[in-house]
Amino acid sequence: MVMMGVLSRFGLIAAVCVAACKVPNASDGSVDASLRELCGNKFLDTGEVCDDGNEKSGDGCAADCQSDETCGNGVIDVGEACDDSNNIGGDGCSIDCKSDETCGNGVRDIGQGETCDDGNSVAGDGCSTKCQVSESCGNGIVDVGEECDAMNQFTATCDPDCTRPACGDGVKNTVAGEGCDDGNSIATDACDNSCRNPICGNGLVEGAEQCDDGDSKNNDECLTTCTTPRCGDGYTWMMHEECDDGNTSQTDACLVNCVAASCGDGYIRAGYEQCEDGNTITSDACVFCQNARCGDGYVHTGYEQCDDGNPYTTDACINCVPSRCGDGYVRAGYEYCDSGGNNGLSGYCNTSCSGYVP
Repeated sequence: MVMMGVLSRFGLIAAVCVAACKVPNASDGSVDASLRELCGNKFLDTGEVCDDGNEKSGDGCAADCQSDETCGNGVIDVGEACDDSNNIGGDGCSIDCKSDETCGNGVRDIGQGETCDDGNSVAGDGCSTKCQVSESCGNGIVDVGEECDAMNQFTATCDPDCTRPACGDGVKNTVAGEGCDDGNSIATDACDNSCRNPICGNGLVEGAEQCDDGDSKNNDECLTTCTTPRCGDGYTWMMHEECDDGNTSQTDACLVNCVAASCGDGYIRAGYEQCEDGNTITSDACVFCQNARCGDGYVHTGYEQCDDGNPYTTDACINCVPSRCGDGYVRAGYEYCDSGGNNGLSGYCNTSCSGYVP
């Protein structure tokens, strides 16, 4: 009996230890959450959009930490019926992500022309199968509480919900002249406060426009495409660029940094330059972007002894070699004659080029 009591007490202690003594980093999944990168640890780990310290949805951070639970983030969160990554209605997902904008979903989508939505497709229950209230709005009679009634059609003076068209009401009435209606009065978003789609050139920066100066110039701070100028756009920005040919070639008249090609820039301009060594030295193989040659007027080190830049054979430099007696050319003012290899022979010039040998 004593032995059984000891064993029972030992078993109780072992059971308690098994239940409570969990080792960090153990392979049985009992690792303390603070020691691991997990959703819900209040740390924004790799791959997480948010982490509010719990694994509950509906509090601004999804249970899997993959969504901040805002409409327009592309994730269908708790309380959302859809989310198409924008806050624009009329595209299959309402502006508040509460409706997929189909008749019968139980949400009245005004922008779709619905005057009711009782969550079914049954007629005769006060809301038709096309989500129109047959008892009031849409019957062609302006009833109490209605501003107009055009039988649920868009007209220049009435929306399908029996209200007057008004820019900013969230209902796009094209018949009334609206190009858009996003339900706000912001002039610089995708729909201006006059319910017009962004128009490049109207002087207002709208939607995805980077700028809009309202003119037709492509050499100032804003192009006619309502984008800001940049090197490579094909337009020369005054006071900022020397040129802009819109390509990436380094061998034409305009370099990729929008600077005009010039001798010494390190790039051989096709059709104009033979070489380009990026320096102004006139005694090497490339002189002013032309291959060094005899007669260019510059002495090519290691190749020429002189270069006077002319074809004359009577001066001090002939074919880039200093003139001398015996070269076959009479140097004006210095030699009387020069018979070349025949100097010194009878009837030819003497070896000092001062006269003929008898």
